[in-house]
Amino acid sequence: MYKPLIIKRLLIFIIAVLFISFSVSALDKSSLVDVDIPSFDVISPYVDSNKYTHKKSDAFAFNQQNFFNDPIEIVTSSGIAYLDEESLAFQVVNGNGYIWSSTIDYDVEGLPNTFKQRARSAIILESYNSEATNFAITEENLFTNDTVVATQIITNGFHSTITFGRSGITIGLYVTFGYNKITVEIPDNEIDESGIFKISSIKVYPYFGAVLEDSIPGYVFLPDGIGALIDYKTANPLVSTNYQKEIYDRNIGYNTETNMNNFLSGGTRIYAPVFGFVHGVNQNAVFAEIKDGAPYGMINLYFPARTRGYTTVFAEFVFRKTYRQPIDKVGNTISLLQQFSNAVSIKIEYTLLENEDANYVGMAKAYRDSLSSELNKNDFQFDDIPLKLDTIGIERKEGLLFPKTIVMTTFEQFHEIVKDLNDKEIYHIIGNYQGFTKQGVTWSAPNYEKASLRLGNMNDLEELSRSLTELYFVTEYMKASNRSSGYNQYFDLAKKINDQLYQYLSSTDQKYLLQHDKMEALLLESYNELKKYPIDGLAIQSMGSLLYDDFSKQNYLPELIDVLKSSLDSIDAQIALYDVNQYLWGHVSNFYDFPMYSSQYITFDDTVPFLSIVLSGSVQLFGPHANFYPYARDELLRLIDFGVYPSFIVTHESSIKLQETGLESIYSSRYQDIQYSIDTYYHFVNDALKHVIGANINYREVIENGVVSITYDNHIQIVVNYRSTTFIYADQTIDAKSYIIIKLDEE
Repeated sequence: MYKPLIIKRLLIFIIAVLFISFSVSALDKSSLVDVDIPSFDVISPYVDSNKYTHKKSDAFAFNQQNFFNDPIEIVTSSGIAYLDEESLAFQVVNGNGYIWSSTIDYDVEGLPNTFKQRARSAIILESYNSEATNFAITEENLFTNDTVVATQIITNGFHSTITFGRSGITIGLYVTFGYNKITVEIPDNEIDESGIFKISSIKVYPYFGAVLEDSIPGYVFLPDGIGALIDYKTANPLVSTNYQKEIYDRNIGYNTETNMNNFLSGGTRIYAPVFGFVHGVNQNAVFAEIKDGAPYGMINLYFPARTRGYTTVFAEFVFRKTYRQPIDKVGNTISLLQQFSNAVSIKIEYTLLENEDANYVGMAKAYRDSLSSELNKNDFQFDDIPLKLDTIGIERKEGLLFPKTIVMTTFEQFHEIVKDLNDKEIYHIIGNYQGFTKQGVTWSAPNYEKASLRLGNMNDLEELSRSLTELYFVTEYMKASNRSSGYNQYFDLAKKINDQLYQYLSSTDQKYLLQHDKMEALLLESYNELKKYPIDGLAIQSMGSLLYDDFSKQNYLPELIDVLKSSLDSIDAQIALYDVNQYLWGHVSNFYDFPMYSSQYITFDDTVPFLSIVLSGSVQLFGPHANFYPYARDELLRLIDFGVYPSFIVTHESSIKLQETGLESIYSSRYQDIQYSIDTYYHFVNDALKHVIGANINYREVIENGVVSITYDNHIQIVVNYRSTTFIYADQTIDAKSYIIIKLDEE
């Protein structure tokens, strides 16, 4: 007899829910106005800081080194190298007569002998006693008691076998000298740690190019973000914390963090395994490229306070770590030592640069030459630069009873946006469609099989594709959502060294990192399903920047890099990646979310566009979404200065609809609200960069602080004025926050 009453109450509840939903929907529609983006016409004051590049002193760098006493002279095909047999330090003389030394000047007074021994030593070895419970680090160098060094001269260099006195660990060291090149190698097959001591890390020639206080004009180059410089003259002796960063970001496999979103590194990361130092700008420089061992490498910069007055930059390689192992569900852990060594075979190539190449631009050009076989010169056949235009099709969020589907932009609506931009004389558009499946942007990964019919049919998509220069579907194959399918949560997930899963938690779902082989299989399966659509390729998230060991399958960082390369090579389509590390630069046509800054630590003096100089003319670079520029004019000038193209994210519906979804950080995307800004921003950048499409940056000079000249190999010069006042250059007036284009005479 209660059944009719129950049904009646249920109907009342459903009607109430529908009424509330309708009321909320009506309320939403009355307030669907996106936040305005900053005005292009605002000329904000120029505030000098380390986010810019500054004019450098042209002071002469005098030799600060004395030759070794009684060295071994090694006659090479490129000249004589000098070897201190006791420390394995070396010296060479460049074409300017400048002495490059892998150690400090032994005659400097006031330094303790222990520091001198450390600075002289070619190698600093750190190891663990595997039988001790506290896992304390033991540090050794070539002057550690009972250390034995056997050296033989080989063609163009020397080979040494070093057995360290305390640990008993043996390594083989090769140093060879070529024309303006020095190569240092420690092959993994010449490392013997069969005793109870196990290698923690190896520092390689840590005082090569070290500078005492401000005795030499110049700077250190770090590949932090887009690039950073630290002047010797401003290296603060009071700074107590040295710079140390792992190459390609933190190794994430050694933590107990239950939400990997919280396991973040400070500032921007290192994208390329390089560093360098300049002794006298446009006089003498050394550029170092880590050819092998980079996945387990770190770059260290020691400041004077920690090095008895010296500034030095060098590479370190990590062979194993300690980690915390959970032992119960309460959260108690014990400390354990990684039992096996990371696969590290060390190889560093130092290039000696002189005169006009002895600066960060010369370093970037040297690196570009080194990568020339990977970075094929592209012949971009366009009169205007591309505009990267992202859109959102479907996103999902929790509803009152069931998940709610939000349609933000259909294929036809995106097509209308593109046509309107064509009417504004923006013809070269690269479209990226996020959320093209029924699960939306956040919940789809890693399963992408077909496009949702709620966005339109195949004809709609074909019309959209024809209106764009290129069309990409945006996908994610490394992070798998618990709201998606296509994988097994018991068998397909990667694990950290402590057997925990890699988990990324959000308010709408949680994601896991997949095992390497499963990630590759999903990518290939997905591509085979999606290639029936009229798209030019895939824009793949995470893959360009995320490295992780899978200890459950004993697949590690070098194996993952190989898997990424081989899987991308097997796809017969264009590939765009986000935030891309160096090992995949040769596998992409478009580099999205290109870094525009360094970490801007207080110890940094300058931000420099090292990465964009390396990649100019080879890969199309696109900056972060211009919807969210804090000071639009300044950011657009930075795009022009660095040779980077603009990006926007647009939707037909208001971004207010994305509240309480995984995309709630997008606060301004509705096309009708930002179309003027897209038009203005694009043409401002295009009027500069359309003259240098496909060209390489050859030189970059700071004329005065706030005014920068960039010269390309097609004889076009762009002069950018970041200042909030006009500037006169070559009898031309450059307006505040503007630029000029100069056609140079061809020689």
